[in-house]
Amino acid sequence: MASGDPEALMLRAQRGERRAFDDLVRVFHRGVYGYALRTLEDPDDAAEVTQETFVRAWRYRASFKPKAGALRPWLFAIAANRIRDARSQQAKLRPLSDETLDRLQAGGEGGLEAYSRTVLREEVLAALEGLDPEQREVIVLKYLSGLTYGQIADVLEITPSAAKMRALRGREVLARQLARLFESDAGAL
Repeated sequence: MASGDPEALMLRAQRGERRAFDDLVRVFHRGVYGYALRTLEDPDDAAEVTQETFVRAWRYRASFKPKAGALRPWLFAIAANRIRDARSQQAKLRPLSDETLDRLQAGGEGGLEAYSRTVLREEVLAALEGLDPEQREVIVLKYLSGLTYGQIADVLEITPSAAKMRALRGREVLARQLARLFESDAGAL
């Protein structure tokens, strides 16, 4: 790998040095793939999102501004957008994973638990998609990619206090939406 910190490698990549960008891919590939896999729970979708993230990072490398913040949050913001798109596709194409279907077919408590987790995950994702886009973006960057409020502020070009406020409001909306889910479940018993 070429020497230098990631931001220095990105500056070289911005000048058209493909080898420097390849080194960046090696540095960040595992983290971006892990984030996508944890979020999407499908290795093929995670691999595709990871590839799309780096293709877009190369294509739009000129938009990275070192003075605006670190490279990692910039890459994870690209990944977050690709993950959102992949989730939408997943919901349209595969509402239940093969693993969940296998557990359901096996029956018993394990099948019920798998189905419950899937339903809850879908409800949380639906609630997340129902957020105001600004709130959703902060929630995804904070809780799915693990960025700090300062890094989120850099990525979104807002203040850290604005990022915190969007996260607070987003969590409040999510709590209300999910509380209704549990209230309706309790009423059905």
